[in-house]
Amino acid sequence: MFLLLLIVSIVAWLTARQYLKSKRLPPGPTSLPLIGNLHQIGYQLWKTGGIVPTLNHYRKQHGDVFTLWLGPIPHVNITDYEISHEVFVKNATKYADKHIPPLFDFIRQGNGVFFSNGDKCQELRRFSMLTMRNMGMGRDLMEEKIMAELNARCSELDVKSVNGTAVETVNVFFDLTVGSIINNMLMGFRFDERNKNRFLTFKHMVDKSMEKFSATYLVLPVWILKKFFSKSFDELISDNFKLLDYVSEDAVKRSRDYIKGTYDIDPENVGDIVDAFLLKMKQDPKSEVYNEENLKMLMLDLWITGQETTTMTLTSAFIRFLNNPDVMDKLRKELMKVTNGASRHLSLKDKNETPYLNATLAEVQRHASILNVNFWRLNKEPTVIEGHPVDAGCLIAAQLSALHTNEKVFEDPGKFEPERFLKNENLIQQVIPFGIGKRSCLGEALARAELYLIIGNLLLRYNFKPHGGLPPTKEVLPFTMAKRCAVYEMEFIKI
Repeated sequence: MFLLLLIVSIVAWLTARQYLKSKRLPPGPTSLPLIGNLHQIGYQLWKTGGIVPTLNHYRKQHGDVFTLWLGPIPHVNITDYEISHEVFVKNATKYADKHIPPLFDFIRQGNGVFFSNGDKCQELRRFSMLTMRNMGMGRDLMEEKIMAELNARCSELDVKSVNGTAVETVNVFFDLTVGSIINNMLMGFRFDERNKNRFLTFKHMVDKSMEKFSATYLVLPVWILKKFFSKSFDELISDNFKLLDYVSEDAVKRSRDYIKGTYDIDPENVGDIVDAFLLKMKQDPKSEVYNEENLKMLMLDLWITGQETTTMTLTSAFIRFLNNPDVMDKLRKELMKVTNGASRHLSLKDKNETPYLNATLAEVQRHASILNVNFWRLNKEPTVIEGHPVDAGCLIAAQLSALHTNEKVFEDPGKFEPERFLKNENLIQQVIPFGIGKRSCLGEALARAELYLIIGNLLLRYNFKPHGGLPPTKEVLPFTMAKRCAVYEMEFIKI
């Protein structure tokens, strides 16, 4: 009897405590002690068929700011642009720190720029942005590098063509194109027939790792992963270190040659990010920031962020184009006019003259919206968001996938309709694929330039048709952290 009374008392106390905590947060489904909303979220994932429709289900029920408890930790989700701007731009310093998932903290030990906070992160971010700017980011030199790679890739394509038509796996074509651009900035060389298999091996490793990575790994403590998911935990750890070693192999070899004196760097003519990093290492050999571990982790961070989002967006773009050929026709008509019948390549300087391309790129990015679940920020003090109290200790994120499919903003969000941005020019600012605030994507300027130049100039050079049937628009992995597109082939028909 006493034991039963004790259990009832504990349950009652936990329930009352949970209720009082929930009152100090934005609305959400009724949560239970310890497990929070995990049971309801699991059911909705099964019922709706993915993370994005699950987030939209709760948005429709509870508004554009709602709370989901993942176990004992409340997560506040924002699915509105104006509110996101208020929180992460106007109050940027309050939410500058990312929540580091326990698994990534265990693997990275505070190194790198993507999953770290504090002085080390800020210094690496400053270094990366300054170095990329010095190498042409945001200037004409960046356009030259992108166009040089696109020209080289198209030349390889034309050599393989038969009667003016080449068939390519679209995913591989864009992987190699974007991969060469970012690798040139990181390590000073592109991928061609001699070394492309090494890159494709790395890309295959990334794809397989991301397929295994479910959103639950962002929240579960390491001890739970080790005890109850030991096989998948060991695989994830092994995959991560294989990726890290593989992507940084050239950089580490160069670093050790530089230390031995068998590799020279001209400080007045720094060729890539690795050389810039090695110069920093030489200036302060005992630095906690500029060391080999951070070099390896920075290579992986810049590789993943510079490669994956742009490649997936380009691959997604041509899925939409093949399923909406009228959009391609309208684009080509505009581009031909701007470039005098394709007598020159499309340039970044043409942006003001290409409203339909600008609108199409916004619609492409809205549909692609790579992250199913955005990364969380730490809330360190009680605050108020959109009239709702938000207690200290919870996590906050602008859920871009739900924001970009919010039917109150984007009418009929499942439809691919670039014209929506021409009808309402203010709508374009509400597409924020690179995040918002202090921790937005480092390579945004490069990615925007790549999307504009690659899509625009490909449409000037080729007609496109599906090879083997239309590619599906449905998301391939709706339960993982990031979206993946179907693998498909396309005919490149020389104009």
